[in-house]
Amino acid sequence: MLEFQNITKIYESKKKQIVGVDNVSLTINKGDIFGIVGYSGAGKSSLLRCVNLLERPTSGKVLVDGVDLTQLSSSELRIARLKIGMIFQHFYLISQKTVGENIAFALRAAKTPKNRIEQRVNELLEMVGLTDKRDVYPGQLSGGQKQRVGIARALANNPSILLCDEATSALDPKTTLSILRLLKEINEKLGITIVLITHEMDVVKEICNRMAIMQDGRVVETGEVYDIFAEPKEPLTQEFIKSVVSFDIPNEILKDVKGQIIKILFKGEVAGEGVISDTMQRFNVKGNFLHGTIEYIQERPLGIFIMELQGEIAAVNEAKHYMEQRGAIVEVV
Repeated sequence: MLEFQNITKIYESKKKQIVGVDNVSLTINKGDIFGIVGYSGAGKSSLLRCVNLLERPTSGKVLVDGVDLTQLSSSELRIARLKIGMIFQHFYLISQKTVGENIAFALRAAKTPKNRIEQRVNELLEMVGLTDKRDVYPGQLSGGQKQRVGIARALANNPSILLCDEATSALDPKTTLSILRLLKEINEKLGITIVLITHEMDVVKEICNRMAIMQDGRVVETGEVYDIFAEPKEPLTQEFIKSVVSFDIPNEILKDVKGQIIKILFKGEVAGEGVISDTMQRFNVKGNFLHGTIEYIQERPLGIFIMELQGEIAAVNEAKHYMEQRGAIVEVV
C-alpha cells in the first residue's frame, strides 16, 4: 500500500515560493492501477516524484507498506528505492549501450550477482516482447520499443510499485494502446501497483481502476474510475470527462426542440437493457434521441443518452420516474 499523508511540496525561488503540492492525502491500494490526472502545472509530477523522494516533501509523510520513506537514512532509502521502478515520457536510455546493456545497468547498480544478470535480462526482454532486440542500440528502435526497454529496466529489481511519468505522451495512439495493454498485463501477472500520471483521460479509461484529479497542487476529486466517468462531481473533472465523452448538441437542433431535454445514464448491466424502449411503450410520451453512446470502462458498460421527451407533464414525469426505478439516473438538461 502507498499512502500520502498531508504532502506539501514548496519550491523556493529568489522572489517567491511556489506551492507544487498542497496538503495532499491519498491512499493507493496494493495492486491498483491508479491514475493521477491534471493539466500542466497541476502538481501531479511533483506528487509522483515524492513517492521515491526524487522530490523530498516540504512536509508530510510518504508511506510504503507502513514505512515512512521521509524518515529513512540515505542507505535505507537507497534500498527502498529498489522496490520503486519508474518510467518516463522521454525514455532516458543510454544511447551508447545496447538494449540488453541498458537493462543490465539497472541490475548492476543494485549489485545483482553477475551470474544472475544475464538470466534476468532475458526474462525481462521476453516479458516486454523484445527478445530479438537485445543487441540493438536505442537509436535503432521505435518510440514504443524504447518505452518497452524503459519498462523492462524499471522492472529489473522486482519493484512492488511502478511509477509512470506521462509514459505514453510521446507515442502515437496505436503504440500508446500497446504500451497500456503491456502495463495492464504486468499488473495482473506480477501484482505490481502502478501509479500513472497523465493529462489524457483515454489513458485512464483504458487501464486504471482508481484515479485522482489534481488542480493547483490539490486533489479535487478521487474515486473509482467507473464512478467518476458516470457521475463526475467537480467542474474540472466534468471538463476532463467531456474530452472523452462529449454530448454537445448543436444549437440548430435545439431550436426545434419542443419537449423536455433529459440526460439518462445507465450503469453496469442496466446499460444493455431496453429501458428506454419499454418506457416509450408503457407511457403516453414521445421520445426523440439527440445524442447517445455506450462506453466500456474496464469492460463495464456505461450508457449515456440525451433525448427529448414530449407529452403531458404528468406522463413525462411518470416516464422519468419509471426509468429511475429501472436503475437509470435521469437529469433534466
